[in-house]
Amino acid sequence: MEFSVTRDFHVHERHSSDAPGATVEGYCRIAEARGMEEIGFATHFIIAGPDTDHGIPPELIPEYVREIEEAQETTRVRLRIGLEVDYFPGEERRLASVLDEHPLDFVLGSLHYIRGYDIGSRRGSVAFFSRRPLREALDVYYRGWREAVESGLFDVMAHPDYFRKYLPLTRPDPVAFEDYGPAAIEAIDSLRSYGVGVEVNASGYRHGIGDCYPSLDFLRAAREAGVEAVTLGSDSHSHDGLGAWLGEAVRRLEEAGYTHVSVYEGRRNRRLSLAEVRR
Repeated sequence: MEFSVTRDFHVHERHSSDAPGATVEGYCRIAEARGMEEIGFATHFIIAGPDTDHGIPPELIPEYVREIEEAQETTRVRLRIGLEVDYFPGEERRLASVLDEHPLDFVLGSLHYIRGYDIGSRRGSVAFFSRRPLREALDVYYRGWREAVESGLFDVMAHPDYFRKYLPLTRPDPVAFEDYGPAAIEAIDSLRSYGVGVEVNASGYRHGIGDCYPSLDFLRAAREAGVEAVTLGSDSHSHDGLGAWLGEAVRRLEEAGYTHVSVYEGRRNRRLSLAEVRR
C-alpha cells in the first residue's frame, strides 16, 4: 500500500552549495500542497577541510535562522531549525562554540571525510577504498563515526553507512553487515550509551543503490542495542525532493522492529508512532 510521510528531518536549502535553488519558502509551499506537517532544515555546516564553502559560513547562520523563523509566520507546517555538521577530530571545541550560539532544534552529525578522503564523492571513495582491505577501511570509518557520537555535539547521526554510495566502484559484490566489523558494533553501542539517535536516510534511492542508509541489519542491530531515537530524512536538495522515498524509510523502520519515529524541538526529542507519520 502506498502512502506519504508527513515529517522530513533532513532538508537542505540554498545555504548548502549543492541546493542553490531551494528556498525555505519554496519548501513550505510544497509541504502544504503535499499535506506534510513538519520539516527539519539541516543545511550543511563544514568547519574544516577543503569544502568549507560547501556549507553555510558561521556568520550567515543568524540569517538562516531568521529566514526559517520568518517563514514559520506564513505557514501551518512546523519548521525546525537544524544543521548537518561534518565532524572533524580536533575541532570539537570550535564546533560547540558555534552550535551553542544559535537556537537550534536539532543537529545532525555526519562523516564525509576520512583521513582526507571525501567518501561521498566518486574520486574520494575510489581512492580510499581501493588502497586498503574492506574491513580495515570500515574499521577506520566506524572509529571516526564513534568519535563523532562520543563528542557530545550531535543529536542524531546521519546516513550511518553512507560509504555504500560509491562502494560498488571498488567492491562489486554487495557488502553485508557482517563485513562492517566490530568497530560498527562498538559505534552502535556508543549511540545507546551517549543517547544519540540514528537517521534512516532515503537518499540511497536517489543515489542509485536502491536502498536506504543504513542497511536493514544495521538498523536491527541498533534496535537490539537499545538505540531509541530514530529520525526520517529525505536528504532533499531540491523542492521536489521533499519527502522523497520516505515511505521506504518507514518500511525500513518497521522491518527493523521499530514502532516509532523521533522528532526534535529545542534539542529535545519526542516520539511519534509510525502510524502518526503516515498519510
